[in-house]
Amino acid sequence: MLFFDYDGVIGDTELGLFDEYKRLKEKQPDLTKIQYLIDFDWHGWLRKSGPKNDAFVILRAHNPKKASILTRCWSVNEAKEKILYIRENKVKNSIIIVPYDLPKSTIVDAEGNILVEDQICNVVEWQNARGIGLLFSELPVEGWKTISSIEEAFEYARKKEL
Repeated sequence: MLFFDYDGVIGDTELGLFDEYKRLKEKQPDLTKIQYLIDFDWHGWLRKSGPKNDAFVILRAHNPKKASILTRCWSVNEAKEKILYIRENKVKNSIIIVPYDLPKSTIVDAEGNILVEDQICNVVEWQNARGIGLLFSELPVEGWKTISSIEEAFEYARKKEL
């Protein structure tokens, strides 16, 4: 099975996410990142940030049973808004929500499965659980199997099936 991370792979949600947090932190020193993310306007942010590199178009072009979206969420609201946004864009792949404090391999079996992920620590965790981790990056990263598009991940998975 092929799993795609959402933030940083499918969605362009990471750039600028903490800009407002830094401004609010100056006025509210007790504000934690977790509380900020729980209260965050995920509905607006997902639509503002949008998908990366035609991600939704590519996912719609493939059999939805061949890949799932495995996304870490900080709150029920974030999970709900991601699901609604993905479905509004006619993507039919299964969406698996991972609580922010759990490894992805706790929710699904990593062994023999492929995870496309933009965070090295999550790729390492997946590989330690006997999964195949592909680092999503526009530039090659020495020592890592990197891919730069969702289409490339589908091609990699097809070759593994042969």
